Amino acid sequence: SRRALHELAHLPGVLAVEPMRTVSARFRAGPRHHRGGITGLPANARLNVIYDAKQGRSLPVPPGGIVLSAALAAKLGVRAGDRIEVDILEGRRPHFSLPVIRVAETVIGMSAWMDIDRLRRLMHDEESVSQVALLTDPAAAPALYAKLKEMPDISSVTIKHLAIDTFYETMGEIIYVFIAFFAGFAAALSFGVTYNSARISLSERGRDLATLRVLGFRRAEISYILLGEIALLVLAGLAAGCAVGRGLAWVMAASFDTELFRVPLVITPMTYGFSVLGTLVAALGSAALVRRRLDRIDLIAVLKTRE
Repeated sequence: SRRALHELAHLPGVLAVEPMRTVSARFRAGPRHHRGGITGLPANARLNVIYDAKQGRSLPVPPGGIVLSAALAAKLGVRAGDRIEVDILEGRRPHFSLPVIRVAETVIGMSAWMDIDRLRRLMHDEESVSQVALLTDPAAAPALYAKLKEMPDISSVTIKHLAIDTFYETMGEIIYVFIAFFAGFAAALSFGVTYNSARISLSERGRDLATLRVLGFRRAEISYILLGEIALLVLAGLAAGCAVGRGLAWVMAASFDTELFRVPLVITPMTYGFSVLGTLVAALGSAALVRRRLDRIDLIAVLKTRE
């Protein structure tokens, strides 16, 4: 009940408390339906907010109606301004219709939010609280955790920063391994393609380049002729490679689009910069090897070779 808020507010190190009410519900919009839950938040919520990942800001809790995550809205085929039917699956199991006030882009789950007081009225339950968000003083954390363990009505405690750290230790490490693998594979592929192209060009035009050397051209000049062509091909391929890479990243992000979580596609200029830099380094490495072979070319042996 609401008096639990007062008890929690007087625990050591607690600076602020916010109630939440979560109920199981079935949403319907025409022939489409989804079984999930509604989270009731206070109108002035600060600790648990409706965050729109696309806009990069929190959204206010509407006094009437409901806010749906983009994934849930897409599944139901609704948008802001439409109405949905809601069947509560607990308590007195009321049924009601709500307007969709906003659609928020989220990356985890298929959520729905509404004002906690309005949810309580619709549930005919003015006192119930299912979760409480606490703003705490880190210095008093040991005493607070000890008190929470002694309270039998508390079924679980989630510490936000520990949950985030655990995520980075598991999913973060896996993602970095994939990034390292793909980056290494891309660098090796870039080096191999550039080197093979230069070697083939050297084999095809070796007689012409040797003739130019005999006629008085310096090594730098004939290297410019051969490697300049490779440089133009690399520079032309960078733009196409960035476009193709963005398309592949979009496909990979779309493959992770599930009801549990979604991976947003975020590509910064730094991402393109690292990709271009890696390709240029690989191209320069292969060019250095080809230039070395070009400097050591046997002019007599090449000129004696028949066409």
